[in-house]
Amino acid sequence: MTTLEGLGFPEALRWRGGALWFSDMFRSRVMRWVPGSPAVVVLDAVGGGPTVPGGLGWMPGGPDGPGDLLVVDCEQRRVLRVPFDAAGRAAGAVSVHADLADLMTHSANDMHVDPDGTAWVGGYGFDPEHDEPVPSPLVRVAPDGTVSTSASVFVFPNGCERDATGALLVAETFADRVSLMSHDNSVTSRGRFAAGSGPDGLSIAPDGTVYVALAFAGALARLAPATATESDAGPDAEPTIVYRAEPIAAGPGAGPLGVYDCAVLGDTSRIAVAMASLDEDLAMRVDTGRIALLDLP
Repeated sequence: MTTLEGLGFPEALRWRGGALWFSDMFRSRVMRWVPGSPAVVVLDAVGGGPTVPGGLGWMPGGPDGPGDLLVVDCEQRRVLRVPFDAAGRAAGAVSVHADLADLMTHSANDMHVDPDGTAWVGGYGFDPEHDEPVPSPLVRVAPDGTVSTSASVFVFPNGCERDATGALLVAETFADRVSLMSHDNSVTSRGRFAAGSGPDGLSIAPDGTVYVALAFAGALARLAPATATESDAGPDAEPTIVYRAEPIAAGPGAGPLGVYDCAVLGDTSRIAVAMASLDEDLAMRVDTGRIALLDLP
């Protein structure tokens, strides 16, 4: 198992060109990692990036180079835009692509970006420390930065990704389910989890299997493809736990780990899994974060 350690709170895992891009939320940096090599910082707060970066995605590329990187600025409720060159280096100034503040009253979070550059951004929708969970819409950001909200609502919409039919899968962290938003904005359940599991990030394998990071359960779950014939497939599929994070046994970061995101590596049988202390106050102070590259079962 290949592991990258020394991180604060890794999230928003995205494979691109054989490298894993991710946000280290508690260390104010976006990073790029080619397994077997050291990870490099591609954007940080000093360079104009967010204090708390969230979801990542890319605008379409053009004849002059790759598409610009989009980064969610969680605290300021914005989507930032950064030009990058083919080598993965920032190639221009950071700009505000979209301001979400008028449509979100709490922090922004993760994001999915369609091939045409349309972004879908989830937000908290409520204060988890003090409020009862309430549903909130996704914010749709058009390629020109124009913003609107989805007709569908979700309870703490988190990781999201399109499946082969074009429907958008959304992890609802405080409803313990993954839901599917179809083209007509109808919402159906794709899978339910034990109370308190906290589905966070998700990733869809080429065969349609959905892998879900369960933040509070400290585990990675599998939902069988919706088109499969197994009895556990389809709407409200029964999840199978395929990995559990081992706690940190000793030292200043000792304690259980949460599993916060995952990303299948293309058509291979490998998946990146992001972990950090379940105690977020501890994760802010101590580098408990790590990313493990696992073989899929």
